[in-house]
Amino acid sequence: MTVEIASLASRRKVTMSPRAFGKLLHLARFNGWQPEKAAPDNPSRSWDTEIILPYIGPYFAGTVSKADAHALMRALTRANATGEVAVDRTLLFPAMGLLDVAREGGFEVHFGTGETRQARELAGAAVA
Repeated sequence: MTVEIASLASRRKVTMSPRAFGKLLHLARFNGWQPEKAAPDNPSRSWDTEIILPYIGPYFAGTVSKADAHALMRALTRANATGEVAVDRTLLFPAMGLLDVAREGGFEVHFGTGETRQARELAGAAVA
């Protein structure tokens, strides 16, 4: 399964694993991003999926506004500058892709091929 992020302005697309996307959103929270779609309380520093899902779940399908995308971009730029992104080498390329798309403004998040039951549950969809 992949997460596809598409710019609303240029339709540029990047794909990454749901885990990388979740880690990047989580990392952005620690660098000043106040997401529009998530609870305002700060998440734990843990990468444990069960802990970070309440914070990143709302971003696992749908549209991210231009203002939210720019705030995310600033926070990820800060995380990149401090070396926090480089700590997990698997985040380097996904971070650059997400930064490129967020720099253009709002974007959409979709699941790529191989969508699983777990992915639909994360997005809040009813699963039969």
